[in-house]
Amino acid sequence: MNSSRKIVNKQKKEEVENKAVKVPEKKIGGPGGFGGNIKPVILTVICVAIIVVLCVGVAVAQLKPKVVVTVDKTKLTMNDMMFPIYEVEKEYAPLNAQYEQFLGKSFWEQDYQGDGSAASANISGVSNSAGFKQQVLNSEVSYIILSEKAKEAGMSLSDADKDEAHKDAEKAMKGLSMMQKLRLEITKSNMYERFETRALAKKYQDSKQEELNKDVKEDEVTKDISKTDYRQYDIQYYAAKTTETDDDGNSKKLSDDKLKKLKETIKKIAEKKKKEKDFTKLLDDADKDDVEFKDDANFTESTGWSYVSADNLKKVKALKNGEISEPFYDEDAGYYVIVKMVNNNSDKAYKTACENAVKKAQQDAFNTWYQKEQESHKIKVNNDIWSDVNIGYVTTEIVTLEDINDMEEATSGESSEK
Repeated sequence: MNSSRKIVNKQKKEEVENKAVKVPEKKIGGPGGFGGNIKPVILTVICVAIIVVLCVGVAVAQLKPKVVVTVDKTKLTMNDMMFPIYEVEKEYAPLNAQYEQFLGKSFWEQDYQGDGSAASANISGVSNSAGFKQQVLNSEVSYIILSEKAKEAGMSLSDADKDEAHKDAEKAMKGLSMMQKLRLEITKSNMYERFETRALAKKYQDSKQEELNKDVKEDEVTKDISKTDYRQYDIQYYAAKTTETDDDGNSKKLSDDKLKKLKETIKKIAEKKKKEKDFTKLLDDADKDDVEFKDDANFTESTGWSYVSADNLKKVKALKNGEISEPFYDEDAGYYVIVKMVNNNSDKAYKTACENAVKKAQQDAFNTWYQKEQESHKIKVNNDIWSDVNIGYVTTEIVTLEDINDMEEATSGESSEK
């Protein structure tokens, strides 16, 4: 830029000097021949060349992908971030449509809950849009850090691992048009590389997680989980709802005539149970619109069961295994029900609670380790670029909800054929 200014300044100086001295330029060739006043022509050509070079330089700078984050010496550009943003927006686009249709709200503006992963740890008090934005960034940073840790530990992907990673990459690209891939900055080669990096990072994470799990004391983690509170009751039931939803979306009690009809239907089921040994076959087809049947329901001691009142719940809990209740007409609870006790002392809920507590402790151990590891790396986010990203609205015009639905239909169609 400085050299171009010097040339322009020199040109202006020479033009001033020429005007002041008024010495006629030496001409080469005659009138109409090649030559004429050659000095201004040369200067004009030089100026044009300079302008072209400067314009090309600006264009190249504008086309060069903007760096979003630098992890040590690795740089991720906005082009690199397009696919992981698309992954999140594609996953939650159908849910967002439901939010907008039934609640009149955007899913992206609801409170972010996270998924318990290291990428979502310590993100709270923000919207889904902001939360998933940080989660995307955290995930991409973690892939770099963990894959480098894997290399340091001498880990690598086997040919089978690479084949699996390539299959995942091809699955992720499936259904996208050439133009969509272009706009999402997706190519076969960069997707293969991306999924190989993820696979290597996952391989190291699994190895580290296994190591950290040894320090998690299960007895200590589960000692406060109450077997009494998590005692599970497995039941089957027939239930008729005693309320309905009006045109304004409000719940209201059924008319006396409808309630009378439902009560007669439940009584009919109760009579059939005396003759039919199979509890699952007591509902006539004509009554299926009014009465629901559940063959695999349950509740715990602490949660209770909302289909009956507190008094009637005691009666349900008192049922022996295989015993069928008399009808409960619980209009306050909102149902008429008949219940069969399948197992009145299942430990499934207790075991699940213990397993979840152990998994959480193990995940927390990894999150703590990773947070400390991350602090040892130089991570710099370019907020001039990243702050303008609004998750939920980046790729939705490139790949619409209709496109996503078409992809899912094609995938389900292939699965059914197999």
